[in-house]
Amino acid sequence: MGKTLVVTLFMLFSGFSQALEFSPRVVGGTTASISDAPWQAFIRVGSYFCGGVVIAPRWILTAAHCLDTAGDNEKFSLASVGSVSVYTGTAELSGVNLLDFQSAVESVYVNNHYDKNAYVNDIALIKLSTNVHPNAVVITLASSSDQATVDAGANAGNNDLQLSGWGFKDTDRTVDTNTLQKANLSAVSDATCGSLWGTTVTNVSGYQGKYLCALESGIGACNGDSGGPLVWFDPLKAGDIDGGARLVGLVSFGVASQCASPIYPDVYTQVASYLSWIASCQQGNCVAQASTVIGETSGGGNLSLLFYILLAVIFRHLFVLK
Repeated sequence: MGKTLVVTLFMLFSGFSQALEFSPRVVGGTTASISDAPWQAFIRVGSYFCGGVVIAPRWILTAAHCLDTAGDNEKFSLASVGSVSVYTGTAELSGVNLLDFQSAVESVYVNNHYDKNAYVNDIALIKLSTNVHPNAVVITLASSSDQATVDAGANAGNNDLQLSGWGFKDTDRTVDTNTLQKANLSAVSDATCGSLWGTTVTNVSGYQGKYLCALESGIGACNGDSGGPLVWFDPLKAGDIDGGARLVGLVSFGVASQCASPIYPDVYTQVASYLSWIASCQQGNCVAQASTVIGETSGGGNLSLLFYILLAVIFRHLFVLK
C-alpha cells in the first residue's frame, strides 16, 4: 500500500496551501480537561503543530516526523530550534493566553535511526531551557515489563489505552477543535498488526519492538495528533497518585483514506524500546540529529495572542497517513 501522508498546511498570510504527509487527531473522542492528560504538550513547528509528552520538567518526547521540515519526497530536514515552540499545562488553545503556558526550547534531537521512508524509529526529544507549566505532570515511561503486560492483553478488546490530542474530530477531516480530546483504544497484537498492514510493517526488521498498534472502530488518531501520547493505566497501580499511567506509545502513522479506520490499526512508536536512547540524551550523550541554540529562546515569543489563536484554529498537521 502506498505511503501517502496527507497534511494540509494553511499559510496564514499568503493563503497558500500545500498537501504534505503525516498527521493525526483524535476521532470519536470526548472533551478532556488538562487533569485527564496533564502530560500532554502542544508543539508548534513553523506553520504546523503536533502533540508531545512531558517526560521530565525540561524534556518533551514527540515523533521525529514532527520535526521534519522537508516535503514527503525530500531528504529529512531537521527543524531549527527557533521554529519550535512548546506549550504545556493547558487543554485549551483559544480563550487563553498561550504565552503563559510556553517554555523556551534549548535543543531538539531526532533519533539517529529515524527513517522517514519506512516510518520507523519515529521518535524525538525536545530539551527545554525553562520548566514546563506548573499544571503539567511528568508521566512515567513504560518499562519492558509494562509493555509485556500490554502485549499479553492484545486482541482482547480491553479498551485500556488512552489517546489524547488536538485536531480533526471526524474521519473526513472537516471538524476541528481547540479543546483537547481523549479516547480509549485497545491494543492489537504484533502478528495481527503485521497481517493487516502487510509489508508496510513487516518489512521493518524487528518491527515487533518498534511499533505498538491499537484499534477501536470509529475511534483513533488523525491530523494534528502526531507525537502525542498513548497511555496505559496499570490496574495494579491504580491507587498511585498518577493512577498507574505509563507512556507506551507516540502517535506515528495510519491510513490515508480514513482516520480511525475500522480495519487498519493506528501505529505508534513503542516507547519501551527506546528507553536507553532517551536516557542517554537526558544525560548529555545523545546519538541523534540535533539542533541547538544557546542563549536564545524558541520562536514565537513575540507573536500576538491573535496569531496564536489563528494558528490553533487553522493548522492541523501530522499523522503519517498511508
